[in-house]
Amino acid sequence: MDEGEARRPLIVTVDDSPDARRFIELSSHAADLTEASDALGWALDAAQDGSLPNVKPYLIGFAVVAYCRCFLHSNVRTPLGNHIDIPSGMRGTHEAIKAFRNQTIAHSQSDLAVTYPVGVLDAQTTELQFVSAVTVASTLPDSIAKDFEALIDAVLDLLDEVLAPVRERLEETLRATDPEALDVAPPAAIDKMADDFHPRSKRARYPTSHTFYWDRQG
Repeated sequence: MDEGEARRPLIVTVDDSPDARRFIELSSHAADLTEASDALGWALDAAQDGSLPNVKPYLIGFAVVAYCRCFLHSNVRTPLGNHIDIPSGMRGTHEAIKAFRNQTIAHSQSDLAVTYPVGVLDAQTTELQFVSAVTVASTLPDSIAKDFEALIDAVLDLLDEVLAPVRERLEETLRATDPEALDVAPPAAIDKMADDFHPRSKRARYPTSHTFYWDRQG
């Protein structure tokens, strides 16, 4: 064994406990917020340098969905609003993002996305060629997107404050445990074929496995 391998850290499983489940729950919120932050950052970068202009609204839409997941009802975790309070100066942005998600992104109800029926005529003869539809959609203005970016950063900071004492208690428990009693076996990875893909699955509050789905080759 070379020195590099000897210094490689061992990963151990934290035993199931109320604190472990709380840590999982809060950390899953952090994962959603990180997805929102990354997608929004890419959208703002694209707006600034003019690259991939058609991608911007889709990235913003994903950021909105990922952020709002943290505050909506779930059967496997409590809403993030039960753990933190949105800063008073940012509540307007928070409510606007939720409304944008509800009315435009998750449900097509607002006038931010309207569809017109139009007839296409020959420019010379004015003869009707066909009837088509034109959909005009508006996403967040850059100024509101930047307010949203600041909101995500603030919420992540507040979440870190809630996570810190839970992490410290788990670390204290692990330090007090005999190293020989720690479980170094990784969670089980289950391989299934794409034909068995099951999107209605429900994750456990203390997961012990995860599933990868594979397509057939050829």
